[in-house]
Amino acid sequence: MIRLLTPIIKSRLEKARTKSKNWKPIWTGDNGYKKFEVHGHPTNYMVDLGKRLCTCQFWMLTGIPCVHACTALSRVNKPPEDFCHCWLTMESYKKTYNHHINSISGQPLREHAEECNRPHAPKIKRKPEKLQMKRMMDSNEQVGRGSKKPKANPKPQSNNGDNVHLKRQLETFTCSFCSEKGHTRRGCKKTRVVDIVAVAATEADKKKKNEGAAPASEQQPTGTALATSDAQPVEIDISQPTASEAKDSQKDYRMKRPSKLSRRRRSSLLAISGPVNPMQGASSEDLPIT
Repeated sequence: MIRLLTPIIKSRLEKARTKSKNWKPIWTGDNGYKKFEVHGHPTNYMVDLGKRLCTCQFWMLTGIPCVHACTALSRVNKPPEDFCHCWLTMESYKKTYNHHINSISGQPLREHAEECNRPHAPKIKRKPEKLQMKRMMDSNEQVGRGSKKPKANPKPQSNNGDNVHLKRQLETFTCSFCSEKGHTRRGCKKTRVVDIVAVAATEADKKKKNEGAAPASEQQPTGTALATSDAQPVEIDISQPTASEAKDSQKDYRMKRPSKLSRRRRSSLLAISGPVNPMQGASSEDLPIT
């Protein structure tokens, strides 16, 4: 008697039966005609119809005859529906849903268990990101974690002091030039005066150089110093340069390039004048015998 199978199991069994045509069953010679060796690609399998086993383990796990079992059953002329497990038939399916099913109320109408704790969400691990270059702010300094730049017109602060931004309290600056507090060297007024005086001195030296006179810093007293009643020396400067200074000014101290060396020419071989006797100077022993 052929068992009635469920539609899904029946479709799987039909697929296995169509693929079984590519396999070849060979009887092993037992008395019960139940053991077969199925040959095909890529390997061979052993099928035992009496124990309902196959070396591929598909028949034992699912309860449905595999492709190799279907080839052996076609050799014996037996339907594969009879070798399926009893749980896969329509009779067992009807017995499963024969009894009544208890109704279940909705989730909001269920009783809450106070003894058990509520499940918490798992901790989210922070992914590797770029290092933060901003200063770590305290809890009372944070304005808004989402906004990077402060708003132009912030909202009025609450009395509780939740959104309060405190400025950094810095010490008073001291100038490194005049050692006064309240400003730095960059904004010091005395440094500006010194720079203006230095610029004026350099411009005066440039004018004197253009006129032909030495600058005030390079001038040396060449005359005699006269002592007055107040013991203040008086120097007499000579505007005209001396002869030695004139010669030094005419000298050119630039590095001169050395002159190029003359190229060497290969000496040609001296021409030999007159014929040369190759046998000249040879001994009597070296001469050929005639």
